[in-house]
Amino acid sequence: MQIPLLNLFKKYTQKVGQPPGTLVYLGEERTEPVRITIIDYDETHLQEEEVQTIEACVPFIDTESVTWIQIEGVHEIPIIEEIGECFGVDSLLLEDMMNPTHLPKIEVYEDYVFILLKNLDYDATSARASREQISLIIGTDFVVSLQENHSDIFTSIRNRLRNAHGRIRRMHSGYLAYALIDIIVDHYFIVLDEINERIQALEDEIMKDPSPAVLAKVNVLREEQLLLRRPILPFRDVLVEILADEISLLGADTQPYFRDVYDHLIQVIQMLEMIRSAVSGLFDVYTSAVSHRMNEVMKVLTIVATFFIPLTFIAGIYGMNFKFMPELETQWGYPIALLVMFGIGIGMFIFFKMKKWL
Repeated sequence: MQIPLLNLFKKYTQKVGQPPGTLVYLGEERTEPVRITIIDYDETHLQEEEVQTIEACVPFIDTESVTWIQIEGVHEIPIIEEIGECFGVDSLLLEDMMNPTHLPKIEVYEDYVFILLKNLDYDATSARASREQISLIIGTDFVVSLQENHSDIFTSIRNRLRNAHGRIRRMHSGYLAYALIDIIVDHYFIVLDEINERIQALEDEIMKDPSPAVLAKVNVLREEQLLLRRPILPFRDVLVEILADEISLLGADTQPYFRDVYDHLIQVIQMLEMIRSAVSGLFDVYTSAVSHRMNEVMKVLTIVATFFIPLTFIAGIYGMNFKFMPELETQWGYPIALLVMFGIGIGMFIFFKMKKWL
């Protein structure tokens, strides 16, 4: 989801003069209700249900099992306030949850870890990439995930929990947090691969027809890759802090998994740099294609003009109609002049062919 810059500035004016921690949703206007889903599990059981309030989630947290509370939608202020009350989340972090333009960050507290990330998605219908803010609150035996949209990014994680695939049902909340972060990074590869295919298609389109419409597509692509760089690069700092500090709530046994995510993110950043270079190269390809096309047009016009120079010279000489021009009285003067002009044209054509100018 992208928010027009001017609209974003207008939304920020709502916070002017208000104290820190004041909750104001700065995203796109939404009317759909917030959806809250609970998955409580351990190695032997799994319970999944949808609830209406955050308060209904509290009894699950007091158990020894791991509880994943998935909240889709952050536009309702009462829901965000309930999160602060039930989980003791700082008001400044609640404010960040409702600001979709906030950069990725991590905050470590005694009772919980707060991680704010950006998910990337690609819409094949509009051929545009979009961003979605995701916030994670990680406690001793629970994880709260807040999504800006009702997206299906975590469907595979839910299926793994339901089917008890892998080690996820045997692990603690830190591993669940890793799994959620890992799926976000995996989505980066999908989006970048789609953009890479668009770059290749645009390059072919430029070579066939370097029109202003194609240049507009290149400009859109440049804006998208700039949009992608903004959330991905700070993400690296989040993972660096997780790996550098021994965060007890995430568990020491999850360090190898987060290191693997970090390696994947480095690959994403390298791909992003390649895409940035490729998009810049599209402008060079467009300029070269336009110049080549213009050179071809100028070549044709120059050859046509060259053909007519001697013909125009002959026509000009005999168009003066001076009284004592001897050819004016010649009976066959007109056809002879046409034949000479035709012969000159044929001769020039053969000469151009020999020089490979045609």
